[in-house]
Amino acid sequence: MSVLDFSRESALIICDMQEGYRHTVHHFSSVLATTLRMIRLAGLVGIQVFLTKGRPTIFGATVHEVEREIARLLPALFGGSFTKTKYFGHSEELSRLLVDQKFRHATVCGVEAHIGVRVQASELMDKGLMIDILLDGISSRNKEEIPPSISAMRDVANLNRFFIYFGTSETISYGIIGEYLCVITFV
Repeated sequence: MSVLDFSRESALIICDMQEGYRHTVHHFSSVLATTLRMIRLAGLVGIQVFLTKGRPTIFGATVHEVEREIARLLPALFGGSFTKTKYFGHSEELSRLLVDQKFRHATVCGVEAHIGVRVQASELMDKGLMIDILLDGISSRNKEEIPPSISAMRDVANLNRFFIYFGTSETISYGIIGEYLCVITFV
């Protein structure tokens, strides 16, 4: 990825951070805190943010903290909210948009790790995007679902020679900031 195109070619994908999961997902408040930090970072370096919502008639709206932070920091960088109609699915519309707009990299966080996150990340890898998964920014109702989800995403990447990186928000943020500093240094 050329350094000068980093912010234009990167996206933050927030999967299914909805009110219906607030009291049922393991460590939801920690995932929310990580998500909010990543939104702030996206605003700082100019990365577009996209939301997915899984069946909002059942799981509710996006949590107000995420909506408020996006409205406060990112109105120009908010790429949209995409509703998924299948429980075990991804947003085809979001995947097409990212490909059509020539995105090459996505950082993914949210819930549920074994459904929304895994399926959306796998779809984006299949479309050719490099993926970062925030280990402190994903969870599921059952914490036992998380390790197999990570393994499944890694297996898909290895089998198909896709790029996926698993790291904490701190590690991934340093990578993003490093790319951003290169941009402002060399421009």
